[in-house]
Amino acid sequence: MYYLNGKYVKEEDAKISILDLSILRGFSIFDYLRTYNGRPFHLWDHLLRLKYSSQQIGLSLPKSLPEIEEIVLHTVKTAHHRGESSIKILVTGGISKDQFTPNPEGNLIVFAYPLYTYPKDFFAKGIKVVTTRLNRSLPMSKTTHYTPAIMAMQQGKASDAQEVLYVNARDEILEATTSNFFAFKNDTLYTCCSDEMLIGITREVVLKLSAPHFPIQMHPLKYEEIKEMQEAFITSSNKEVMPVVQIDSFPIGDGKVGPRTQWIMELFRAYTQNGEWAPLNIPRYASNASV
Repeated sequence: MYYLNGKYVKEEDAKISILDLSILRGFSIFDYLRTYNGRPFHLWDHLLRLKYSSQQIGLSLPKSLPEIEEIVLHTVKTAHHRGESSIKILVTGGISKDQFTPNPEGNLIVFAYPLYTYPKDFFAKGIKVVTTRLNRSLPMSKTTHYTPAIMAMQQGKASDAQEVLYVNARDEILEATTSNFFAFKNDTLYTCCSDEMLIGITREVVLKLSAPHFPIQMHPLKYEEIKEMQEAFITSSNKEVMPVVQIDSFPIGDGKVGPRTQWIMELFRAYTQNGEWAPLNIPRYASNASV
């Protein structure tokens, strides 16, 4: 079941105009989350990020965040599929008379579909990732402009890689195409936290869980430091905590999933199941907390 502008419709009836700015100019935002035990994971934090993205690009939300929250909950409840759900919230720029100026009455689309699960080997043995020098546009906002990511992943798949890391002009490893990046160096956990990357909700949960156990540095490692990394992993809503054992041609540590990464995976798994998910109050998005 799809929610589209006040109505719940079947997939074949979930249609928007070809004159919508999301199609003509790629002007739209979205957010993605999943359920655990049928419950949307940190839904409010995702909605705050959606609001932030809308403000950053000058796109009006057709509904308030509490209204969107109710729509999401109802959509998940009526999805009627087995297992856990993936959830997407999409807001478009609407039909534009001059094919450029956003319409205040854009489209709000919410839908839930069966969660895709990654092979168990990805978590038990780790994955290979590669790097790209392509840049993600408006990296602080979650827009639908994924052309650089799609191009990078096409190149990555040719090298049997499961993800691609963005490396900036200063040789800093920022994030991946659809996930955040972490690495251990000198027994300290490093992750980027700059205006050149998106702050993930799963990333913030991992930082919260890791803080009592490991020293944390909130700045990126450089490409030349790959050889010094002891362990590495990526995080996202659908990948959760996924170990990385190779970057380009360089093995990470001994090329196996490290003990600290395994521990973080266990912490995260337990957290998702206990259902006690207090608001994260992510500074970048917290200003929208009362919206």
